Amino acid sequence: MAKAKEREMYRGRLKGVGLRHTLPRERILAYLDRKNVHPTPEELYQGLKKRGYAIGLSTVYLNLQVLRDAGLLWEFKDQQGNTRYDGFTEKHHHLFCLNCGRIEDVLAKDLPEFNAEPVQKAIESRMGWFVEDPRLELRGFCPDCQ
Repeated sequence: MAKAKEREMYRGRLKGVGLRHTLPRERILAYLDRKNVHPTPEELYQGLKKRGYAIGLSTVYLNLQVLRDAGLLWEFKDQQGNTRYDGFTEKHHHLFCLNCGRIEDVLAKDLPEFNAEPVQKAIESRMGWFVEDPRLELRGFCPDCQ
């Protein structure tokens, strides 16, 4: 029963942005729809294969682009320049460990003192940019590397 509810949720998310439901899209969204999951396309491919899903690497790349363009995933670069994907939809920011490369999510609601609005307005008025989605990227050392 839980699988049917989950499948309907992903169908709804895809339909909501005008995309057709496919099994690869559902599986990619389900894999990425967790906190602290930021794989490269190759890591995602290997993770799906370990779960027993028959999926091609080219299918993973194609669907990541489609899902990113539809706004269902966030694409970013890590400190080594690798492209990573994030499907965790709750508003959050990222912590990057400069030593081991660990990436951790920090929920925006856990940072009540952070208000991006003044920074956003300053950038828009001084530089002419429209900032659609301000996010923090914090770099430092994780507890294991300190």
